[in-house]
Amino acid sequence: MSCIDIADRFLRRRIAVLDVRSRAWAAARAELLPPGYTTATCVSRLTAAGRVRRLKRGIYVVVDLARETPPVAIASGIFAEVDHYLTTDAALAVHGLIDQPLPTITVVLPTVRRPIPLGRSIVRPVTLGAERFVTADAYSTTMEGYPVRLASREQAVVDALAEPGWMVHASLLPEVLVAFDDDELAKTAERALARSTAAGQRLGYLLDEAGREPPPELASLRPTFAVELRPGSSRGPYSTRWRVYG
Repeated sequence: MSCIDIADRFLRRRIAVLDVRSRAWAAARAELLPPGYTTATCVSRLTAAGRVRRLKRGIYVVVDLARETPPVAIASGIFAEVDHYLTTDAALAVHGLIDQPLPTITVVLPTVRRPIPLGRSIVRPVTLGAERFVTADAYSTTMEGYPVRLASREQAVVDALAEPGWMVHASLLPEVLVAFDDDELAKTAERALARSTAAGQRLGYLLDEAGREPPPELASLRPTFAVELRPGSSRGPYSTRWRVYG
């Protein structure tokens, strides 16, 4: 077997990313390469053959010659061997709740990582405290056969409410909330309030925009301080009920 066969092995196993420090690479190298065949030599040959594309030092996209691998699968694949989940725009797009380009794919981690350029998108790791990360509502699924770790519909919205900078297409949140049933809204309200009062205020404001009644958990909220819907952006109408600048 040759080094080039490693790319086909990864694709057959629906592994989108080759990380030279990963268990998947170690297993492929032990099975397919003769002793003494260095990682640097193999990766160089894979790159020259157009079978991998470098993302950052030691991390490469495995190129499928037949079709383009979904960017969200690549983003999740970068962190395949660490705890993570995709949220906000990327998660809502996978759930079919928004249909927009994804210039930023937000990945939640319990530790700090640097952004990684990914063609037309950038993978932006963000950090959530260990206790909140453990209780986040995320699950493993697949996209075109590739494993993806994804926030639930409610968790993706809660992350956008608690950390408005994590979402690019935040103006679409009222449309997302229109699609939620009453149980989903109740869960969203409960989780938003658990994150912060500000997240609950923003949810109330967006529910008014969506023409939805707030769940009981949220209806009883009486905020003391005003917050911005999207900090740093120009202010819109002020809600006296929720004390939110739109």
